[in-house]
Amino acid sequence: MNKDEIKKDILKDVKRIQEEMDLLFDHFYKIRHSPVLTSKRLWRPPTDVFENPNEVVILVEVAGMEQKDFSITLSENILTLKGERKEKTQFSRTTYRNMEINYGMFERNIYLPDDIDPNGISANYKDGYLEIKVKKKKKKKGKEIKIE
Repeated sequence: MNKDEIKKDILKDVKRIQEEMDLLFDHFYKIRHSPVLTSKRLWRPPTDVFENPNEVVILVEVAGMEQKDFSITLSENILTLKGERKEKTQFSRTTYRNMEINYGMFERNIYLPDDIDPNGISANYKDGYLEIKVKKKKKKKGKEIKIE
């Protein structure tokens, strides 16, 4: 096995551990914020986080909202997204046959890498998706020195 293959295996293992930890935290989050344990009901919108060499992109699926319904803050390297989706049903007596759409308050904390630029954040809400882009700091290239 060469160095690159070992590096890829390690990165796969780290990614798998991160996914398992996310599932574990999601489980504890649901228990801690259970309607039985708290008076308010929180939900977590589906979120994708990906990056390229220039930026980190957070894509959140939150249909039926307006841009004013969101609050986005950055503290250290934690981006916090809060909001509230109002229920569309306005009937006084409603009997649901099926209810899968989440309403009410939500909050997501996204842990960002260390090389982000806190001044390079933009957000756009369109077609039910909130897209947040966080620019990365430009890396200074080191001087190449030839060693004999």
